[in-house]
Amino acid sequence: MIEDKHSGGENLSPFSEILEEMNQEGGFDRSVLATSEGLPIASSPLQLDQELTSAMIAMLQQVGAETQDHLNLAAVDEVTIRTEDRMHLVCRRIQSGSDWICLCALVPAGCYYRRATNRAVRRINQIIEE
Repeated sequence: MIEDKHSGGENLSPFSEILEEMNQEGGFDRSVLATSEGLPIASSPLQLDQELTSAMIAMLQQVGAETQDHLNLAAVDEVTIRTEDRMHLVCRRIQSGSDWICLCALVPAGCYYRRATNRAVRRINQIIEE
């Protein structure tokens, strides 16, 4: 299991640091990295909304499974929901051995997310592969 050990104080763990930098780069409101079961690994800001995390992961699992089953597609690696006010909820799936973790971000209207989330996924993969 991947863990994000936060020692407290000003020193952020590698995963929390990645999320903080991603939020700054993309102008995101908040983000979370969680296991496939919805258990948080890291978040930015550090205060975590467990209900939101669980809801995002459940949504990703449901949409991904139904899409794959009904349309015979390969594994889904991103699910994006856009609200009427043009805010986005972006969930990126990252393979971790035989399991996966999920990077989710709340993206305000008018902000682009692909470059920032791609960079964060690459950095997370580097840590996982170490």
